[in-house]
Amino acid sequence: MNAHYHVESAGFYGFTLADLLPYNLSRMWHVQLALFFVASSFLAMGIFLTPMIAGREPRHQDKLSLVLLGVLVVVVVGSLSGEALSLNGLLPTNGPWFWIGSQGWEYLDLGRLWQILLTLGMVIWLVILIRGMKERLKGEHPGNLPWLFIYSAASIPLFYAAGMLYGKSSHFSQIEFWRFWVVHLWVEDFLELFTTIMVAYVFMLLGVVRVRVATTIVYLDIILYSIGGVIGTMHHLYFSGTPEIHMAIGAFFSAMEVIPLLLLTYEAWKFMRLGAPAGASMLSTTGGMFPHKWAVMFLIAVGFWNFLGAGVFGFLINLPIVSYYEIGTQWTANHGHGAMMGVYGMLSLGFFMFVARYFLPLDRANNLAMGLAFWCTNLGLAWMMFINLFPVGMLQLNTILATSYWQGRQPEFYAQPLVHLFEWLRFPGDLLFIAGIVPVVYLALRMFLNRNRQRRDQVVAP
Repeated sequence: MNAHYHVESAGFYGFTLADLLPYNLSRMWHVQLALFFVASSFLAMGIFLTPMIAGREPRHQDKLSLVLLGVLVVVVVGSLSGEALSLNGLLPTNGPWFWIGSQGWEYLDLGRLWQILLTLGMVIWLVILIRGMKERLKGEHPGNLPWLFIYSAASIPLFYAAGMLYGKSSHFSQIEFWRFWVVHLWVEDFLELFTTIMVAYVFMLLGVVRVRVATTIVYLDIILYSIGGVIGTMHHLYFSGTPEIHMAIGAFFSAMEVIPLLLLTYEAWKFMRLGAPAGASMLSTTGGMFPHKWAVMFLIAVGFWNFLGAGVFGFLINLPIVSYYEIGTQWTANHGHGAMMGVYGMLSLGFFMFVARYFLPLDRANNLAMGLAFWCTNLGLAWMMFINLFPVGMLQLNTILATSYWQGRQPEFYAQPLVHLFEWLRFPGDLLFIAGIVPVVYLALRMFLNRNRQRRDQVVAP
């Protein structure tokens, strides 16, 4: 729908929707739902992995998990409803809109009340992980992977909370400073760090990566994210008058952040191609399919999109003078979709496939559904980026260089016939991507129906 607004600014295939669902609201929901989807999958996967890492699960973890689920439901429904009321002018502007409506800052659109509740949910999640890992941590060195798992988990609510260090009347520069802590240090730094640790653990549990390799890569990750990532934040500061050298250094370190996960993915890809050292391969000795094939394939896709979407396409818009002409164009959307859906979205689907194997039998229907989900979502994403976002961004850049930055972002630019052509060419890719979500829904329904079944022998536990 957001893309369709570029070719039909007031409606949707003849139906007038702008009064009910204006572009600003649909775009806001698009970003917020993406963040909720990623955050929920991370929370769920952290809870699922904890007893596998610890070797045990304490009592009442299920009750805490249900409390967490309740908090997430309240946050999602409440924030989306508040944003709709706020943007449709149904909330008073003297205060309630800020708390239960929309703050109006990208990534932090939700009202402050929902922001507080989401942070509280993350704290509950951290308590669940610490309770589950408590006994395992007693016998581990503070520098080993189980402790790094907890450290990185603790950083997630901590750095999301940085988005509450400004108020309704704060100066724009102060708001942007703390907002970019969330955009860069939370989304692009500590979520990435937790991503790498979880991917490393999944690969270790599956036997495709050795503990020493995983630990080394995680420490490289920490160096590049938690040291270089802080410096990398400076690539956002061009329009606040920061010297060019600061932004150039920031862009370099930001691009380098993709290296550890890429190395981890390469290690898993070697397993996929050559087999594990002990002679295992993607086909078991009985001739059956390796049960976690599609989970590993999604995680390998994460490494690919992390390098291309986050690294290459991110670097393309981050350099000092380049950023002046390209930031905010479709090349920014190209980077954003490649990094958010390509990395975190595919990671979430990979986690889903990993968990599904503990609920579903290894039959032809499930394997086909997972394969369709993998190819349709990845090819659909690639189609959108290379057939729509990248060429339209190139046209925008040419317009900006020939006229001005302002004119390249005007609605009149999107009204051009050539731009309309590229917007319509995106349609098959969107259909392909949506088709890839259908088998995920099918698998989710089967998981729900099989939620109480005992594990079957053919589902190989790592």
